Amino acid sequence: MPGKPNSGRLDFAEFFLSVQHEILAQISVGGLFQHPSAAGAATERHWIDLFNRYLPQRYRTTSAFVVDSTGSLSRQIDIAIFDNLYSPLMFPHSSGLHIPVESVYAVFEVKQDLSRRSIRDAAEKAASVRRMIRTSVPVIAGGSRRNAIRPAPILAGVLAADSNWGPTTFRTKLCAELRKLPAGDRLDLGCSLGQGSFELTKRGIKVSTPGESLIFFLLRLLDRLRTLGTAPAADLMKYGQGLDSLKR
Repeated sequence: MPGKPNSGRLDFAEFFLSVQHEILAQISVGGLFQHPSAAGAATERHWIDLFNRYLPQRYRTTSAFVVDSTGSLSRQIDIAIFDNLYSPLMFPHSSGLHIPVESVYAVFEVKQDLSRRSIRDAAEKAASVRRMIRTSVPVIAGGSRRNAIRPAPILAGVLAADSNWGPTTFRTKLCAELRKLPAGDRLDLGCSLGQGSFELTKRGIKVSTPGESLIFFLLRLLDRLRTLGTAPAADLMKYGQGLDSLKR
C-alpha cells in the first residue's frame, strides 16, 4: 500500500500512480502476445474493470450498442457508463448488450494511442448517440411520485495507453484537435495514461501532467457524473409501440 508503514496516512497520488503503472503494464504485455483485435478487446476490459472498481454502484459499465425508442441503433460503443436503477438492458444476448439511450451517462472510445484519428472516431460515435431521441417518465421514489427527469447532456471521451504526439507537442496538438470539433461532437474527457488527461469545460481545456493522468481523469469523471444527477427512466411503452398488442 502506498505511503509509509504505520504512518496513518495514504498518499493518493502515489496510489493512483501505481494503478496507472499496473494498467500500462497489462496493456503492454497483452499487446506483445495478442492479435491486434484481441489486444483491443483486452484493453477495453482493463478500462471496464477499472471503472467497475472505482465508480459508485449506481453506475454500470460495459461495451454495448445504444438504441432509442424509434429503433435507431448506434455503432458498437467501446465503453458505455449507464444507469443501473431505472432503465433495463434491451436484448441482453450474445450479439451484444443494447442499452436504451435514456440510461446512458457517458460513452468512451478506447484506442491504443491518442491521435487526430482516434479523437475524430470518438467524436463521431459521441455525435451518433447524442442525436438519438430520449424519453422520460415519472417514477416512484421513497413512496412518492417523482416528476419525469429532463435528460442531461451525455458525456463523451476517448481513452488510450499513450499518444502519437510526443511530450513536447502533446498538449498543443491535443487542444488544437479538440477545438476543431463541432459542439455536438465534443469530447468532454479523455485519458492518455502515458501522456496526460484532459477535460473540456466552458472555461477551456485543462490538461494534466503525465504522472497524474489517471487520478485527474477519474476524479474529474466522478465529479462530472455527479453533476448529471440521475438518468431519466425510459418510457418503455414507446419502445414497444410497434407491437400490435399494445396498440389495442
